[in-house]
Amino acid sequence: MTIALCFLPIIICFVIYTLLLKIRITDQLIAVLLGLIAVFPISLIQYFLPNFELFENNPVLQTLLKSIIIYGLTEELIKMLFLIPIPHKKLSESDFLFLAFFMGLTLGCFESTVYFLDHLQKAASRGAQLLLSQIFIRIFTSDLIHMACTGLGGLFLYSCRNKPVSISVFILAVVLHGIYDFFAGFQNDLKYFSIAVIILAFIECRNKYVSLQNLCENRLTIFY
Repeated sequence: MTIALCFLPIIICFVIYTLLLKIRITDQLIAVLLGLIAVFPISLIQYFLPNFELFENNPVLQTLLKSIIIYGLTEELIKMLFLIPIPHKKLSESDFLFLAFFMGLTLGCFESTVYFLDHLQKAASRGAQLLLSQIFIRIFTSDLIHMACTGLGGLFLYSCRNKPVSISVFILAVVLHGIYDFFAGFQNDLKYFSIAVIILAFIECRNKYVSLQNLCENRLTIFY
């Protein structure tokens, strides 16, 4: 039952995309499959990366840079690369962004499943209830940051295909993901700053989407 909760966001997203947004089921399945496959190279690369030994005399700065470089850069680069196979030529800009969201959500859900299975054996009866609450927390935090940052990666691809290229969008995805992981690692009230990062990530998704659309429209107007 608990494992099923990890996949509940995928089911909800699938229903919304199919019934309300009218996105083709085949495109959704491609996004889900790519999100699943992307978990493996991310896990392998992060497992074999050497320990981050810079700024050992400053553990806060070391943790922040580790979060940005090892988690933010690695995950967002791979997720962005795995967005390339999505058949974008048959999609509107908004549909492609929504599918990028879906891929990021899928990756987050599978990460939550791995997290649950990894901790399941350690959980006693009391610990199992705590683990269940942690699953809900991950659904509304980790899954959402994956959605937003993958959306920013999708917008970067959109800019590459339609010009002008906006590298700042991808850098923003990396930095926001890293800062989220940095704050999420705290055990005190500082962890709540991660929620602000999630909200900011979705706001930036909207702002960058509108900005890129305007740039492309202006470019077409000048061309004609």
